[in-house]
Amino acid sequence: MSRLPSAPELHCSRYRFREHPVSDSIAAYLNLTGAGVPGIAPSLDTLARLQRGHIQAIPFENLNPLAGLPVSLEIPALVKKVTERRGGYCFEHNTLYRHALATLGFQATPLLARVRMTAPPDVVTPRTHMLLLVEIDGERFISDTGFGKMTPTAPLRLVADTVQHTPHGRYRLASLGDEWRLEAEVDGDWLHLYVFDLRPAYPVDFEMSNWYVSTHPVSHFTRDLIAVRTVDEGRHVLHNTRYSFQPSELPAERRELVSGEQIAQVLEDTFGLAASDVPGLAAKLDGIARRPA
Repeated sequence: MSRLPSAPELHCSRYRFREHPVSDSIAAYLNLTGAGVPGIAPSLDTLARLQRGHIQAIPFENLNPLAGLPVSLEIPALVKKVTERRGGYCFEHNTLYRHALATLGFQATPLLARVRMTAPPDVVTPRTHMLLLVEIDGERFISDTGFGKMTPTAPLRLVADTVQHTPHGRYRLASLGDEWRLEAEVDGDWLHLYVFDLRPAYPVDFEMSNWYVSTHPVSHFTRDLIAVRTVDEGRHVLHNTRYSFQPSELPAERRELVSGEQIAQVLEDTFGLAASDVPGLAAKLDGIARRPA
């Protein structure tokens, strides 16, 4: 499998999530995602192209927290990271994505969600996922670029009990009083992904949640390797030593990786990630490869 092409470097002025967007960064971002040029109208078609372009250009990965490195949510750091063959997880993806949407004239409200995908029904999970509520011509959509292998690759209308088709699967939203639950169809069943309400979240909320998921010893992002690259034909997924490719309509292809060096090679060649540039990562990958099966 071919390596993703590297994108041009970008140097831009300092930016914080709460400040006015910096136009210089958007040129590099739109070039990377292939979603258009500044000045395009904030329409549903534009939103759909930008969301899918972002997801397919920027892999989901947790190399920084796994290697014990900080995760910055500053826009210059995020742009520099993704243009140097890196990706990130939800806070990085959706912070950068929101910045692009705001610059292009979209009304995008950041929200926090409780992940339910692997949680028992009676366990209350923390708000550790970021997503966006986007309003276009009076209609509201959920737009998310950072939920790993289950990320919707199209905006979803905020309507209950309606199956919505995307290029990579079917989704629906369930209304739970003041909350909503996102669900995805997997092998004929509906998997609960996350629960959220429509209260806007603020930079301090994301700083707190980002710090927790990137540093807490019980966070799976500090313990396990996770990487996802979405392409037209399906998704490449790496969880520790287990690599798989899930085509849209066919059974998944799977194989087990046996060494840290092999894991790093797959990260480089299949996921297009500059794994060799991450300090301390090689030792972590060696340790993952040596874990008992």
